[in-house]
Formats: sequence, structure tokens, C-alpha cells
Amino acid sequence: MERSPPPSTETKPLDTPTPIQTAQANNMVYTDDKGIKHSIYLPQGTLRRASEYLQNKRWDDLAKFEPYTNQGYTEDDFRVFREMNINQGQEE
Repeated sequence: MERSPPPSTETKPLDTPTPIQTAQANNMVYTDDKGIKHSIYLPQGTLRRASEYLQNKRWDDLAKFEPYTNQGYTEDDFRVFREMNINQGQEE
């Protein structure tokens, strides 16, 4: 019996480079203290604050965020995320 050669682990470049853009999550789903499920929109730069509100059960503060209605992402969202990362790198 002939054995097959092992699969290649070599990485091949893509034919067309695809730029990768990154942004923070722009929505959060949570259930409040009354058992009501909410889906809120998180503008770039607000994820950490909303997460802290959720962790500390600050339902009134979370309720101030607008509802998430599939807002999606804009080029501005990616720009803001890049700028936040650049600023964080300068602070460290």
C-alpha cells in the first residue's frame, strides 16, 4: 500500500490582498432585573462602559443606550477604533 504524503502546512498568499478592518462590538443583549431582554446599540468607545454597567447591574444606565436596530458599521466606526488603539498604544 502506498502512503499519501502528509498535508502541507505551508501558508500560501491570497491572490488578492484583502484589507482587514476591526471595530468593537456595536450591540449588547442582556436581561435586566425584571427579566426583560434588551438589545442596545453601542457606539464605538462605549463597550467597556456598558460592560461595567452590566457587571454592576446598573440597569438605569444601560437603559439610556438606544435600542439596537441592526445599525451595522460605518467607515467612521473603523476609524474611531483605529484611533482608540493608537491612543492606547501611546499611553502605555
